[in-house]
Amino acid sequence: MTSRLPTTDLYFLHACGDWINRWWSRGPVKALGKNCFAVGETMILIRRDDEELMCRALDWPGRLIYLIDDDIAGATESSDLPQDYRGRLEKFNSRFHRKLLERADELLVSSPRLEVLFGGDSGITARIRRVMPYWPMPFADADHFEDLQHGRLLKIVHLGSGSHAGTFTALAPAVMDVIARHENVHFSYFGREAPPAFPADHPRIVRIAPMRWPAYRRWLARQRFHLALYPLDQGRFDSARSPNKIIEHAVIGAVGLYPENWVTASLTGGGSIAAPVDPADWAGVMRRAVEQGSELANLARQARRSLALANDQTAQRVLWAELLGLRVE
Repeated sequence: MTSRLPTTDLYFLHACGDWINRWWSRGPVKALGKNCFAVGETMILIRRDDEELMCRALDWPGRLIYLIDDDIAGATESSDLPQDYRGRLEKFNSRFHRKLLERADELLVSSPRLEVLFGGDSGITARIRRVMPYWPMPFADADHFEDLQHGRLLKIVHLGSGSHAGTFTALAPAVMDVIARHENVHFSYFGREAPPAFPADHPRIVRIAPMRWPAYRRWLARQRFHLALYPLDQGRFDSARSPNKIIEHAVIGAVGLYPENWVTASLTGGGSIAAPVDPADWAGVMRRAVEQGSELANLARQARRSLALANDQTAQRVLWAELLGLRVE
């Protein structure tokens, strides 16, 4: 059985979970599955669910709202994606995704790139709307940057999942360069194994085992970092990435370092650092950030202010209410 996806929390339940009809609380939204819902004659499918429900969505006699947060078809062109992950997306695309795009009456997307991809002469007839994720967790203040003035470690992190393995492997030598040059730098990353560039058991490099979504949210709320790395390749898939990681970086209080051509980084209002497109060229930018650590706190504060406007529960709730014909209370 398909589990509840992070997409469902970020783009629906965090803002509108109180609308779900439950035995202890009546609401207008009926849960058909973990990521599939209905309001009267309208069905909502968020990314994917059990095959039976996706087949039901294709044959749904009423209105279908389909929410998607990745360029699923673009995965076939991305050699940086792990082979097993790419294979799962290719299978989903051929069996359901393309048909769901054709069937949908309303298409909700998470990035400007997806708006462009599905608009114009794409052949998609659904009305397309962009929706921002909503994280209910408070953003960190900048107090942890005071640690740097007392000679404590500058903490860098890469929060990427397995789908970021290719770009992270390309970035790893640049990270190692910074670690070797600066004894005050500590680096953490998620992964099932270390990239070849990292020596075994380095005292200032920590590998964190991948977590399930509920555990990851709890972990994230307890963390504080100074700099967060988010390399992307230039293929279709990474170009359509959602703003989720930018919000996560605000939760942990880190200044994001993003490719200079990733337009979504503008959500920080200038409170981030631009890096070359190729992650292999990031060492110089990271070294300058480390050497000017006192400036990072100001960037973090700017990002927090700007992203607080983007991370808007009311805006997401109003959008869903409009789509579903519900009153916002």
